[in-house]
Amino acid sequence: MKPKIAFFTGARSEYGSLKHILRAIIKDNTFDYSLIVSGLHLLNQFGSTINEIKKDGFEIKYVIPIFDENISPSYLEFSNAVRDISKALLEEKPDGMFIIGDRIEAYAAALAAHFTNTKIIHSGGGTLTNGAVDNIYRYNITNLTSIHITTSLNNFNRLKTLPNVEKKNIHFVGSFAIDGIVNFKENKISIKKQFSKIIPNKFCLMTFHPVTSSKEDIALIMDKTIEYLIEKNFQILITYPNNDNGYQKIINIVDKWKNHQMITVTDNLGSQYYYSALDDCAFVIGNSSSGLLEAPYFHKQVINIGTRQDGRDTDVGVSNVSCDFEKVRLALELGFNSNWKKIPNNNIFGDGNTIPKIMKILKQNFK
Repeated sequence: MKPKIAFFTGARSEYGSLKHILRAIIKDNTFDYSLIVSGLHLLNQFGSTINEIKKDGFEIKYVIPIFDENISPSYLEFSNAVRDISKALLEEKPDGMFIIGDRIEAYAAALAAHFTNTKIIHSGGGTLTNGAVDNIYRYNITNLTSIHITTSLNNFNRLKTLPNVEKKNIHFVGSFAIDGIVNFKENKISIKKQFSKIIPNKFCLMTFHPVTSSKEDIALIMDKTIEYLIEKNFQILITYPNNDNGYQKIINIVDKWKNHQMITVTDNLGSQYYYSALDDCAFVIGNSSSGLLEAPYFHKQVINIGTRQDGRDTDVGVSNVSCDFEKVRLALELGFNSNWKKIPNNNIFGDGNTIPKIMKILKQNFK
């Protein structure tokens, strides 16, 4: 009998990475897998991204609703998630559970695995994001994890300092997302295929998420930034936020501007068109982790605003700016003065060879 690994996905952000390891699992045929889909994937407001998973051809074993539409998560959704994921694991009896990231539903999945004596493989430990409650979830997931997959050397070394983490179980492999970027670059598609009005190199990619560990008015900064860019006659492609507390304020700003001729709004691009947007845009602005992780691999300048990503590793080309519009405006002026020149990156999240390393680790630990 082959070892069985359960894979949990709760959001578009980590599914773009997860699907690459799923494809490798299927191709290699060493393991059986069970896919558990939950969280934002099931919400219409965030693009019903379960449909992307189905389109990719993966068999979904469990669909576990957690959130209601238009409501930020609370203790009730969290406790229900732990209960329902635990039931799935007790029924499925996998040898291990693979979890990516640090959202609240990932934490619920980790607790469910812990209570059902299911070994956890976690990708994303060691990262710091001092401006988000994810920091707490990530640290707690690390404490429950048996096999630690890190995306950067700094994260790897940070985990090694924790007294309750076995050093032999910490691995630096890089980010799955870079494997996806390498694959995309071998067969590029243009963002114009999805949005015909967008002019390549004449638009910016904008994503803002709520800031959950400070009182920054990120929605106000977003509003002023949009106004500034429109005055510059520059197109903006806006992607939706996640559903952390305070997301509705950002949605309100999106709704305010969504009908302007210079604005294009999408609730979900999917990984391939997201890479198209990164490839074709002039620059990236907002406070999303993708601006720090993926955008540098397209040699884009990035304006990272506020404290949400404080502590996270940053490559060259990323400008960290406080949540002050005058500072943001100055950073934008510098970028426009440079004609948004491309910036070579240092590959701090790996070289696109993550999947073979993951497969080797899984085979060593599940026989």
